[in-house]
Amino acid sequence: MPEAVSGIIALYGDSPRIRLLEYLMEFQNHQFTPSEIVEAVGMSRTTAFKELKNLLAENMIFPSKPIGKSPTYQINMDSPIVKVMQSIVSFRSQKIADSQTKAGNISEMLAQRTSRNPKALEMRRKVLASELNMTKDLLKEINA
Repeated sequence: MPEAVSGIIALYGDSPRIRLLEYLMEFQNHQFTPSEIVEAVGMSRTTAFKELKNLLAENMIFPSKPIGKSPTYQINMDSPIVKVMQSIVSFRSQKIADSQTKAGNISEMLAQRTSRNPKALEMRRKVLASELNMTKDLLKEINA
């Protein structure tokens, strides 16, 4: 798993199913054996087979051409559930990108205004702490 929290994990939580979905969505055009999934996602074979079975039942993945005797699986990008998940993650990513672009411009302006003003810097620290707490609360709501 990458160290940074992905959009899918940030929105839906860090569970074996979500990690498996994230991996398959990241490599939409590829098929993977259960062994490859276990190694890439970092879960037990038992958990992987259980989650693969659940995702198959929900039509979120489909079996593809086996490699020897080993089955392979691929994300079903036509699944309504997968489409909605991808849409929400894309929307969130765009909002974050927009926010960071605006924040970059605001940061430059603030840097000029607060560079030598300790009171202004302390006020900025309080605002950022407040924003961080609001973001954490929103993520808790989304994951609930």
